[in-house]
Amino acid sequence: MTVALLLSSNEHKKKLSRCYNEVHKELYGVGVTQLKIEAVNETMIMFLVKHQRVAALRALEDHYPELKQSVDAALHQEFKRRIQKKLTEELELPAAGVLRDYDPQTAWACTVIICDSGPDQ
Repeated sequence: MTVALLLSSNEHKKKLSRCYNEVHKELYGVGVTQLKIEAVNETMIMFLVKHQRVAALRALEDHYPELKQSVDAALHQEFKRRIQKKLTEELELPAAGVLRDYDPQTAWACTVIICDSGPDQ
């Protein structure tokens, strides 16, 4: 299924949203507050997401910034691994890679799913 076809269906967008939110809840214990899904091109899906700040990570910021940064990095890697697996297994979306960034000042994140377009990729 192409990215354009996938995102043309509200049912598929809901499934993508549910997958993202489930993985986020598994790792952070809370859901997201806003989520927008867009096609970047024929092979990429972008999630623009407003997150709730995790109190435990916020508590580390002032006195343990290096630890907080390490924990953040590990959680990002784990999120990417889990979302890729979930999308591949549950939605049969051929997720070849995941890019993710988060801005703690605004609590916005961007996650890009790179889909395998077939043998030519």
